[in-house]
Amino acid sequence: MTSDQNSPILNVKGSKVGLGPYTYEHHKMTLVSLQDTAVAVLSGNTFDVINPDIDPSEFKGMPKNAALFAVFALENLDLIGNCGLRDIDFRQGTATFGISIFHKDYWGKGYGTEATRLTLDYGFRFLNLHNIYLRVTGFNERAQKAYLKAGFKEIGRRREAVRLGERRFDVIFMDCLRTEFEAPVPGWTLPF
Repeated sequence: MTSDQNSPILNVKGSKVGLGPYTYEHHKMTLVSLQDTAVAVLSGNTFDVINPDIDPSEFKGMPKNAALFAVFALENLDLIGNCGLRDIDFRQGTATFGISIFHKDYWGKGYGTEATRLTLDYGFRFLNLHNIYLRVTGFNERAQKAYLKAGFKEIGRRREAVRLGERRFDVIFMDCLRTEFEAPVPGWTLPF
């Protein structure tokens, strides 16, 4: 849905966030945001120095077997992050979930949880997936709570598998099954 040329395309709306196509401009903003140590570390990345001025021809668009979304705050249509499904295996009905809310003003306020639920709903409803998986570092307690609230369950840990400075942390594995997921009532744009 769009209201005018300056508004982003929003394929789905929740109460706080809208999800739309992930474009070159969104990718560039993501690379800029990853220069903030806190954003990079909490997004599951190492703090790498990345040149955000990539040539548009180097942007590959949607990776194969992926469904990526830009995440917008509905109250002002600010781009606040991205989320999506990767490694989609249609035969087995599985995928890996990832999210980054890189706009710090929106941390801890339910935006990530809602974007997660809407993405899970998309994967189960439209991609006919059965199992969506993620991994999160043990120090990212805010993300763990958001994932649990969205419908994920912890399925295991890889102990002390991540080093940050001189400390080691577990990697926590979580998944969500279609049969256990309580779907939200999203504002999916349908042609009828």
